[in-house]
Amino acid sequence: MSIFKSLLKRTEEDRSSQANQDFLPDLYSGMKVEVLTPANALIFVGKLRVLGRDLLELRAEAGGYLPRALYNQPVKLRVFQRDGSAFTLNGIVSQNSFDFWRVEKLKYLQNSENRSFFRQNTGVNGWVYPITSSKGQKFSCKVLDVSAGGARVITDKLIELGGAFRLEAALLPNEEPFLLTCQVTRILVRSQTASPVKKYEYGCQFTDLSPREQDRLLQAIFTLQRKVLQARRDQ
Repeated sequence: MSIFKSLLKRTEEDRSSQANQDFLPDLYSGMKVEVLTPANALIFVGKLRVLGRDLLELRAEAGGYLPRALYNQPVKLRVFQRDGSAFTLNGIVSQNSFDFWRVEKLKYLQNSENRSFFRQNTGVNGWVYPITSSKGQKFSCKVLDVSAGGARVITDKLIELGGAFRLEAALLPNEEPFLLTCQVTRILVRSQTASPVKKYEYGCQFTDLSPREQDRLLQAIFTLQRKVLQARRDQ
C-alpha cells in the first residue's frame, strides 16, 4: 500500500510541476526586461517583442550594448509590468545576432523575486522633509539605493518606524528631482566610532506615487543600470 501511495504522491507532484512550467504570465511587446545569467549577473537591459507563446525577441534599448550569445545559453529574464513590479522567467537563447536575441523554452519562476522590485544602487545626495516637522525644515541625506517601490536612505534625522517623510533627490544629472512620499518600514542605527553622532538608515516604501511618476522613476533606474554596464565594459 505504501508503494502505491508513494507513486500517487509522485504523480501529483509531477503534474503540479508541469502545470507551473506551462503557466506564463501575460506578456506584451514593448515590456522592459533585464537579461541576466542564471547566477543573476546583469547582461543587458532592453525591451521584448512577443513572437509566439514560447518565443521572445529581445533588443537592447537605444544606445545600449548587445553582446553575442552562445546557442542554447541559459538566461534569466526579469520582466517589468506597467506598475513597476516584475516577474521572472527562465529561457534558452536560440538565434541571435548583434541586433537581437531570441529566447525560447520559457519557464515561469514562482519565487520571492517575483514579489519584489529591482533595487539600483545610487549613492546620490538628497533632502529629507519630515512631514510632522516645522514647515520648510529639511535634513541632508544620501539615497543608497532605489526601486520603483521604495528606497534605502541614510540621514542624521530620527524618524519613528511607520512615520513618513518626503524625499527630494535627483537620480540623474540635469534632470528634474523626484519628490517622493516615503513611509519608514525598517530602521538601522549606524554609530560612528569614537563619536556620539548617530545616523539612521531607513528602508522606505513609496506612497501616493502616480503612474506617470513611477514610470519616470523606472526610466531613471534603467538609465542608471546602463551606465553601470557601460562602466564595467570600459574597465
